[in-house]
Amino acid sequence: MSKFRERFSHIRAQCESAAFRSDIRQLRDKFHGSPLVLYGAGDLGTRTAQWLFRSGIRPECFCDRSGSGIHGETALPIISPKDLLLHYKGANILICSIAHAHDIRQDLLLSGMSEERIFIVENLPIHAMMIEDFLPHVDGYEWAYDFFADDISKEIICNRVEGYLLSAPLQPSQGAEYFDRSAGVMLSSEEVFVDGGMFDGDTAMAFVRQTKGHFRHYYGFEIDDTNYGKAVQNLTGMEHMTLVQKGLWSGEAERHYRTNLSASSKLSESGDGVIQVTSLDQFFADLPDQPTLIKLDIEGAEKEALLGAEHMIKRALPKLAICAYHKPEDIYTLSQLLADYDVGYQFTLRHYSDNLLDTVLYAVQ
Repeated sequence: MSKFRERFSHIRAQCESAAFRSDIRQLRDKFHGSPLVLYGAGDLGTRTAQWLFRSGIRPECFCDRSGSGIHGETALPIISPKDLLLHYKGANILICSIAHAHDIRQDLLLSGMSEERIFIVENLPIHAMMIEDFLPHVDGYEWAYDFFADDISKEIICNRVEGYLLSAPLQPSQGAEYFDRSAGVMLSSEEVFVDGGMFDGDTAMAFVRQTKGHFRHYYGFEIDDTNYGKAVQNLTGMEHMTLVQKGLWSGEAERHYRTNLSASSKLSESGDGVIQVTSLDQFFADLPDQPTLIKLDIEGAEKEALLGAEHMIKRALPKLAICAYHKPEDIYTLSQLLADYDVGYQFTLRHYSDNLLDTVLYAVQ
């Protein structure tokens, strides 16, 4: 049995234990008798709904600030916060957000919702995945465990499995996210930095600090109107910066995206906004600048963006810092894709939070 399979067998045993089943029974009792509304229809909300279905608990609907409709992955209705207050005043509310849980809870309390009926997914024995849902990924995770050479990366892979199935906390790395020297990222005054998923310019400002303002050029890509406006405001007056309100994809197209999700705005077939997307191959085809460092944090579109950057990666060999946590398969599919480009990269993983967010795949020469 491989080292990963041995570790996974221990995790699986915990998932199948009597204590684990007891937690599920207690959840059923907690939510019995009143409708259950999941606040947050993003990735965490989707995984939570699927886990609850598997556990015999059926939510009534999602509530989401981005608007109403039908949730694509679960077919549950999505209602607005206004409709939540009008029609579900006595419901149990399960907040499916990590970054915004406190703010959502405060808004609900100020709106008159009962404190006893507001729950946060992180505080309950609700896990990101059921063991049955993770089993199709075991071969991929075993491949990744063997693929990465360093012990830190191997431990992150195992810790993510424990996080998905047992809600175990993860150990953050000590380096600077996207610019981690322990992963081989060394910056120079000639950096051409591509920031995929610019948000409000926070990574741009971190890049300026890391380089002490000495760099060749910065290109930031962002799809959301609000985020883009904040980035323009925050980065006004900084030189050698180009801000682009487009998404990154495998080619030129027009795609829907979900708006008003702050840092989590993302391309989605069920989205309420429309945005132009481009590929890095096409964007940089006629520019004198060629990227030396690419960061991608684009809410699950990383693989498509890498497919659209293949020629540029093979030509310019930029350092890569790619978020590998939006989908369970990202750990192995993104690594496999870049390994297939066969350009001599060294690969490492680093993690920057105590939860399942912020795992970064680095590829450097």
